[in-house]
Amino acid sequence: MTQMRFELNEQTAQVLDVIKGKHGLKNRNDALAQLVKTHADDYIEPKINEKVLHELDRTYNETVKSGKVKMTREQLRKHLGFK
Repeated sequence: MTQMRFELNEQTAQVLDVIKGKHGLKNRNDALAQLVKTHADDYIEPKINEKVLHELDRTYNETVKSGKVKMTREQLRKHLGFK
């Protein structure tokens, strides 16, 4: 775990205190962690679960063999948001 020490301006301290009270947290550190947890997806792209991707590929291949497929593998990946 990384430790940091920094100064908070009045508004930042108030926001952290509100988050602390709203979620029943012990301190501003926990409030900051809650804030980051809540908004992390806005800034960091979630990791792709390779196991799920492998399962999708397997399912797609089985569907192709059965003749029921209506889109290409690339179209499916784009539809699911994979690169």
